[in-house]
Amino acid sequence: MSNTRTTVKKMVKNHGKALKKSKLGPSKAAKKTQAKKKSNAPQGKVVGATELNWKKVDIPDTLDDYGGFYGLEEIDGVDVKVVDGKVQFIARDETAVKSKDDEAKSEPENEEPAQEQDQTNEEAEQEQEQEQEQEHKSEEEEQESDDEEQDQDENQELKPNVFNSELNLEDFSSPELPEWQKIAPLSFTVLNGLSQQGFTKPTDIQKEVLPLALKNEDIMGKAATGSGKTLAYGIPLLESLVHEPDHSKSIGLIFTPTRELAQQVTQHLKKLGQLIIQKSKFAILPLTGGLSIQKQERILKYENSARIVVATPGRFLELIEKNIDLIPRFARINTLVLDEADRLLQDGHFDEFEKILKLLGGARKSFDKTGWQTMIFSATFSLSLFSKLATASWKSLKKDEDEMEQVLKHLMQKIRFKSKPVIVDTNSEEKIKSQIRESLIECGPMERDLYSYYFLAMYPGTTLIFCNSIDSVKKLCAYFNNLKIDAFQIHSSMTQKNRLRSLERYLQKSAQNDSQNKATVLVASDVAARGLDIPGIKHVVHYHLPRTADTYIHRSGRTARADNEGVSVMICSPEEAMGPLRKLRKMLADKSAEDEYTKHKKWQKEVPLLPIELDIVNELKERGSLASELAEHQLALTSINKQDNWMQKAAEDLGIDIDSDEEFMDSNKSKKQKKTMGKVEAKQARAYLNQLLSRPIRKDRRQKYLTGGFVNLADNIVKKRGHESIIGHDKVDALETLKSKKRRK
Repeated sequence: MSNTRTTVKKMVKNHGKALKKSKLGPSKAAKKTQAKKKSNAPQGKVVGATELNWKKVDIPDTLDDYGGFYGLEEIDGVDVKVVDGKVQFIARDETAVKSKDDEAKSEPENEEPAQEQDQTNEEAEQEQEQEQEQEHKSEEEEQESDDEEQDQDENQELKPNVFNSELNLEDFSSPELPEWQKIAPLSFTVLNGLSQQGFTKPTDIQKEVLPLALKNEDIMGKAATGSGKTLAYGIPLLESLVHEPDHSKSIGLIFTPTRELAQQVTQHLKKLGQLIIQKSKFAILPLTGGLSIQKQERILKYENSARIVVATPGRFLELIEKNIDLIPRFARINTLVLDEADRLLQDGHFDEFEKILKLLGGARKSFDKTGWQTMIFSATFSLSLFSKLATASWKSLKKDEDEMEQVLKHLMQKIRFKSKPVIVDTNSEEKIKSQIRESLIECGPMERDLYSYYFLAMYPGTTLIFCNSIDSVKKLCAYFNNLKIDAFQIHSSMTQKNRLRSLERYLQKSAQNDSQNKATVLVASDVAARGLDIPGIKHVVHYHLPRTADTYIHRSGRTARADNEGVSVMICSPEEAMGPLRKLRKMLADKSAEDEYTKHKKWQKEVPLLPIELDIVNELKERGSLASELAEHQLALTSINKQDNWMQKAAEDLGIDIDSDEEFMDSNKSKKQKKTMGKVEAKQARAYLNQLLSRPIRKDRRQKYLTGGFVNLADNIVKKRGHESIIGHDKVDALETLKSKKRRK
């Protein structure tokens, strides 16, 4: 009993406390929650759905399937709140509510029952649906008529321009290109692409190749660099794609020796066939190494993808060996193209391509005994050009009258043509394009850096410098950057993404510097020598003499693209002049143009020397040597750090002590450490170099009087005449300098 009494007393006391709290009013927490509710409560006027000023939603014409959604309406400035399962519309803006005039128009009788209002709303919605149905009825009829026409075309024989019938040709103006239409009846898709890209008339190689290619002939085409070989085989491929009724069939395969050339060919074909790309994004597909193979495998599974494939042999072989289902797919192609075929078919480059031909050829025999059309193109088809300049005996290199026939016999041993190819040679006499002005700089073997710097200082502009080794590319790029010259590099050790990124940066920077007449340099190995169409290259500099004559032709062909002119400069040491240079000029000599006067003329006189002003060279020596030391320091330091990291990681993976290889590391490091500087020494050298670069280069080192001498420097500075970076020097152009020198002779 006592326990029950105590519990009752506690309950009474607690109840009394609760009553006291209730008399005092709500607690602080309750006040806060009420305040929050008030603040979060939407402010505005509660209105009905019919009182709101609804706006009609316009459905776009491009939308085919409306899914039953007709007469959609929307409104802004209105909050929606659900109270006891009922929806309330709270208008925060007065414009969201209908005015009295609008209500009078929409509701002539205010006392109309709710049921009649719902009926009128339904009738209005039905009227809107009928109007929209009438608007799109004509479109649906047009689509039905197009479907009927397509069904008729499928039942009939193959008709021309079937691919174009699916396009709305009314959106495009009909291009007028009479020069192209004289050659062959081209489709609207190709003519539109030619017009958009500004190709108003064909080049010589295109005039010769197009009629033969459209007749399905095998072709061996030779033309100068930059003469339009890509379009010569690209247009027939696009024509075949346009007229092919099976949109899942692969039409053609294009093989290139380098990844950059494959990407460039792809971009050219996409621009030419932009109407095709609008319909199928991956119809023209590049398959190169250095990029994700998983992504390429995924794209190959897309519908209507890879109609035209531009590939390097290595990645293409990897894909078809990994997925054997691709072999019969690509064995059905109509055309096989080899761009820069001489490089693809050289010993050492042919193994992968030979495997591809065996796999595709074996699969094709099972359903078609006839082979595909084969087209091969290059600027150099000469067996003598492939021999190395350092080992070939130039006395035994005689011109053969049937040189192209001899090359064709060599190629027919490696490629199975459908029939004997038609030879198209548009530059049988000249090996170097006539628009290219060649020149020579003679210097010591250790002065290449200095004279390349002199050339850029004297002749600013977009310049492409070729080196024979990757180490030289890296050093020269760092050398120019130390001299405040915008330099970029491309070589085979770089990943594909880094190469493309470096090329994009170069193009962006060159566009900026051209307006300011500043130098922009791309330092490259021979990976960029073939096929790359880099716009605006004014000068090509051979930092090292190339190992073969065909490489020299392709290097020089990076300038003077299309109808433009350019300059090719060789930096040559006395050792190279006695051997490789002599053989190179002998191979490139035009024997057919020799007469009694030129027969005994020395080969050195064919290539003029570039004028060198020694006073300017002497002024550049100090800053050039400092920049060279800093470049060697940077490369050696980077190489040592990479080697240390690699050795340490390898030791950890193998679970061995790194001291076991200490002697090997020390011997390898000692050579590189000799080229490095201390931190303080490097900072001092860089500061002194910046001080030298801040001083302007002066002709004849005249620094006392601006108005003295033969040239009034003050007048040139005020009137902004003369050279951009060399005070007291006239503005010069390498191309004009070489032209004027030739005229004087």
